[in-house]
Parts: sequence; C-alpha cells; structure tokens
Amino acid sequence: MSNWSKRLATLLSATAVMVGVSLGTGSGTAVAAPKLTYQSSWYQSGKSVVVYLYADGDYAGYVNWNADPEGNDPGDALRAKDDAADGWGVEGTVSEPGWLVREASTRGHSSPYTTPWQTGNLIEGSPYTLDVCLVKGSERVCLYGYFRVKA
Repeated sequence: MSNWSKRLATLLSATAVMVGVSLGTGSGTAVAAPKLTYQSSWYQSGKSVVVYLYADGDYAGYVNWNADPEGNDPGDALRAKDDAADGWGVEGTVSEPGWLVREASTRGHSSPYTTPWQTGNLIEGSPYTLDVCLVKGSERVCLYGYFRVKA
C-alpha cells in the first residue's frame, strides 16, 4: 500500500470516528411536553374559578380568576401560582375576541412563586374566556376555551 493510500485510509477512519462521536454526544434526549389535565373549583355564582393544573398527573400549580372582591382579594383579578420545580411555569390569560384583558405568568421565576393579582375595573357581568397554560421557553401546553368567566 502506498503512502498516499495509507494517509487516505487514516483520514477516512479518523473522520468516521469523529462523526460517530458527534452523533453519540448530540443534543441529548428530547423530553416531550407534559400532558396537561385540570380540576376546577367555581365560586361566586359561577363567575370565578380556580383551575388546578396537573402535568402528567403531578400537581403543577393553579390559575385563579376572581370576579368580585372577596376578603383581601380584589375583583376583576387574575393570578397564577407555580408549585412544581419542574421547569414549567404557569400562565393564565383572560380575553374577549381580539382583546387580551389580563395576563398572569410565573415565567422566569423559581418555583414556588405566585404572581401578584393583575387587576383593573371591567364592566360588571361581561363575559370572558380564561385560558390556562404550562410554559417553558417557547413551548406552551394549554387549555384554550375551556373556561368562561365573568367580571
């Protein structure tokens, strides 16, 4: 075998080894987004709700819409709580078609974390949609349109 053939064989072997190493140490194992389930607790004659979120069956946190003041809690108010140090935040939005009314998100905060109430006066009795999500980076696992609330 000539020197040229030996060099080519060595180069091809080294390249094959490096390709194998780079494929074997790639980006790691992809983790699927969790299955989101919930339990809800309605109050104030069905205008207000606490939505308890579960990621793959494990309690993750909650989103709370409070239509009317109750105790020290304000009315027309939204908050979210992340109770699981699983890398997923909790987010809630209250909207009507074409208009975001409230948003509360624990994104960027270490668990456990509860957002402040997001408040502002709304027209009494107006209907809204409450959407709830688990969020992580650009990923969202949501329940859209499940909950109809009122101010």
